[in-house]
Amino acid sequence: MGAEMLSSTRLFPQEVEVTMMTKPVKPTQVFYNAKIITLDQTHPEAEAMALEGDQILAVGTNEKIKALAGEETETHDLEGQVVIPGFNDSHMHLINLGQGMDGVDLTKARSISDLVRLGQEYVDKNPDHAWILGRGFNDETFETKALPTKADLDQISKTQPVFFTRVCGHICVANSKALQMARLDTTTPNPAGGGLDREMKTGEPTGVLRENAIDLVRSLIPSPTIDDLKRVIRIASQAAASLGLTSVQSNDLHGTRTLINRLEAYGQLAESGELPIRVELQSTMSTPEELKTYLEVRKTHPTLGTKVTLGPLKLFTDGSLGGRTAALTHPYADDPTTSGMAIFTQEELDELVLMAAHANLQVAIHAIGDRAMDMVMDSYEKAKAAEPGWTARPRIIHAQITRYDQLERMARLGIVCDIQPIFVPTDLHFVESRVGLESSKYSYAWKTMKELGIHTAGGSDCPVESCNPLWGMHAAITRQ
Repeated sequence: MGAEMLSSTRLFPQEVEVTMMTKPVKPTQVFYNAKIITLDQTHPEAEAMALEGDQILAVGTNEKIKALAGEETETHDLEGQVVIPGFNDSHMHLINLGQGMDGVDLTKARSISDLVRLGQEYVDKNPDHAWILGRGFNDETFETKALPTKADLDQISKTQPVFFTRVCGHICVANSKALQMARLDTTTPNPAGGGLDREMKTGEPTGVLRENAIDLVRSLIPSPTIDDLKRVIRIASQAAASLGLTSVQSNDLHGTRTLINRLEAYGQLAESGELPIRVELQSTMSTPEELKTYLEVRKTHPTLGTKVTLGPLKLFTDGSLGGRTAALTHPYADDPTTSGMAIFTQEELDELVLMAAHANLQVAIHAIGDRAMDMVMDSYEKAKAAEPGWTARPRIIHAQITRYDQLERMARLGIVCDIQPIFVPTDLHFVESRVGLESSKYSYAWKTMKELGIHTAGGSDCPVESCNPLWGMHAAITRQ
């Protein structure tokens, strides 16, 4: 509902007097005959609630709340339905969600032929699009587990660049046209922290791009206009609100090239009242130069209206389990030729974290594999020692493949873990075969985190998974 508690007034059966706000006010709406979960331990449930606009005036019994209604108050009989506080998603990608809904939706593809068909149908409906962009395929669910290649995407279009993103966001596939535009061929070296899959015999790129290699093509995609951004933010925020989310922490600021446009899009939506949810923006700045520019921008844009604020620096240290780019301390059990990819060297990560700590900026770092986890905690420990005034609690996003000694270290360092329980129904089918039995023992170790005193915050990483919070809660409880 998104309503905000304006006063501490609660009207329960044992109370004799009704205490309203200091100003005389009549509610604009009254909801009654409900089961309202208050999260107040002394009075955990109520029957009715009075609102003025989007602010809660009081909750209590049907009798006392209905008595507050005036002649113009709208009343709603909820017929015993449950009302709960709004949910927060601690980590997602709102703009990516909207862009995925606006482009080729690949989430239902169960084979490469499905993926090609979905792309062809989109091109038929959008023949004039300069780029064909899609997101959401998961080769782990394909009938034959294999990544698509440029040859597959060439069946969609040979004249338009086609660029599809795997569900994890850490692997993309480009068609021949897109590779040609990026001038990627046998002579192209792998960038630091990334790689191009190649044909064994010829060395030609297959079209599969991993981690930092993705930007070799993605950087060519025209930046969306402010109106484009507003459209996809509207789509995504409305979808999130429909699922009961009233606030999200969204990783939507990536580098300085699109920074101002994205801030402007959010600012305009907030000012016009078109955002149905609150948004805290996580910002990925991957070089000292970008971070320095961003820190200056933060001084002039601390907030973007009442519903949008600037949150932590968000960094990536590794990739995904699905793409075998999560950085492990040992080779993958089902592919001993790789142990994943580290996006930064330890020295590069240390520098960025120290810059943020010096500015007392919170840092939230993506780390899935145990090697990435070691790197993150090393950086945090060094920054804490160098900047004793750094009071913003450090965070690790995902923290999936962990060792017990790492969990103990997280507790000592006061690290908050942003976990995604909704990952488990997908990952449980392959995690043991992928990382081995020993490494899976303390993976997704939320109960152990709780026992060690590690604070956790639940999120979805949407559009990697659905941002339906009830699905995430179900997965957290049942691991299904």
